[in-house]
Amino acid sequence: MVSSNPRRKRKRAPLMTIISGCLAATFLTSFSDAFQPQHAHYLRNTPCRSNQLYPYQCKANRLNYSQEGTQLFTAKNNEEGSSDGSIAGASLLFAGTAIGAGMIALPAETVDAGFIPSVFGLLLCWVFTYVTSLVTLEASWLASTISSEKNDEGGGGAGFLSISRMALGIPGEILTASLFWFLLTAIIVAYTAEGGQLISQFLKEVVHTDIAPAIGSLVFATFFASVATYGTSRVDAINRIFVFGLIATFCCLVGVGLPMVNGSNLINQSDWGMVYPPVISIGILSFGAQNVVPTLLQYLNYDPLKTRQAILFGSLLPLILYTIWEAVFLGLIDTSTADGSKMEVVSVLGQVGGPVVTDLVEVFSLCAIGSSMAGASVSLVDFFQDAISILSKKEIPNQSQSLPLSEEGVLSGNIRTRILAAALALGPPVILSYAYPDIFLVALEEAGLLGGVSLYGILPAICILSLRRSSMEGANTQATMPGRLGGGDTILIALVAISSALVLPEIRDLLWQ
Repeated sequence: MVSSNPRRKRKRAPLMTIISGCLAATFLTSFSDAFQPQHAHYLRNTPCRSNQLYPYQCKANRLNYSQEGTQLFTAKNNEEGSSDGSIAGASLLFAGTAIGAGMIALPAETVDAGFIPSVFGLLLCWVFTYVTSLVTLEASWLASTISSEKNDEGGGGAGFLSISRMALGIPGEILTASLFWFLLTAIIVAYTAEGGQLISQFLKEVVHTDIAPAIGSLVFATFFASVATYGTSRVDAINRIFVFGLIATFCCLVGVGLPMVNGSNLINQSDWGMVYPPVISIGILSFGAQNVVPTLLQYLNYDPLKTRQAILFGSLLPLILYTIWEAVFLGLIDTSTADGSKMEVVSVLGQVGGPVVTDLVEVFSLCAIGSSMAGASVSLVDFFQDAISILSKKEIPNQSQSLPLSEEGVLSGNIRTRILAAALALGPPVILSYAYPDIFLVALEEAGLLGGVSLYGILPAICILSLRRSSMEGANTQATMPGRLGGGDTILIALVAISSALVLPEIRDLLWQ
């Protein structure tokens, strides 16, 4: 843990009270403009353009906003024959990105706080995720709109790096890339360390063979490196297996655990001073799916209102599942008599449910780690491949396809680059997991607070402030995204302040502990 000193964390209780109030105000403000006719506001304040992205805009200015609606944002894609994605599908994509290995760490990180404070902390994390996702949505929408105006063509997707480069220039792009590297590396270090522990335990119980967790981590990382080398299509096939196992074992474990929950365990343990940083850090990481928002906007044909609905529904699903998960585990633990390491909390359900439930817990843990590792590893490999390709001035291949072998059976240049990227991405996590085999919880904490809050809470808000000014300078009036976060620049500045208040104490403790 960052620190196990309760006194240090209790001193932060007033800070959490202030942050809770600010987040609540920001959340309520985010809904204040949701029911306003913002399509009409946008159409009324945007001059007529003749480019392809706005083919119906002048006509729409003369019509009621409800008659034209989101045609303004989907006209270009409809002309090209693309079909609208479904809100349900986009919601599940957001939820699937969030749900994963964080569920393993949730009971371990929240047991000291207790059920009620933990659920409150998770609710704050959900508010933070929803608000920052809306900020990311507007940043992506503005970047696509400004880019289309400059290029006089339909907008494309705008990812984090593109948004940062457009809003903050090369320094912003470098900072964003650095934060992405830190966040993904910290997560993969945690997954590799825990995956090695699970493989070592599995071999010991099933084939009665003892191997060091470090060897298990090497096997675990090597497997995902080999899969990630062949692109997203192979990863997707493996990931579906893990997700199916995750869902099946989750339902089984909840069905077994709920009847055994002791209500007094949920009520008696309550330590609000332990909400921050443990609950907040792991909660932010467990809800983290803001990186997929630009993809959702593109999937939903650049309709920001549909994307906003998908974010809302997609973020509520993890909140419900996490609350049930917390109730099961924390309802089984009597903290007055509990001892041992925090990770032993995760095995408590198996201890009270017998050997079959113990096996289910282990399978669930492996599936949760595997599903999260699949996405994180391919993302980090893609990141390094982009860097290698830029440095070597080679064309970046389409990573959604499996990379081919040459006819002679020798690895082609593209796959050689991919192998090098996989080694750079997953080599350091293996070394760190070997040096620190119990780093799982610590790495997730630091990833959630330092990486997640900085990348999702600070940078997008700063980018929007810059992009809004760029939008005003590039046109007679400012382009306003329908359904954007209410409160204007004041809310964005408040979000930066709240995020900074969460991050700066951790940086101080890391530097001077």
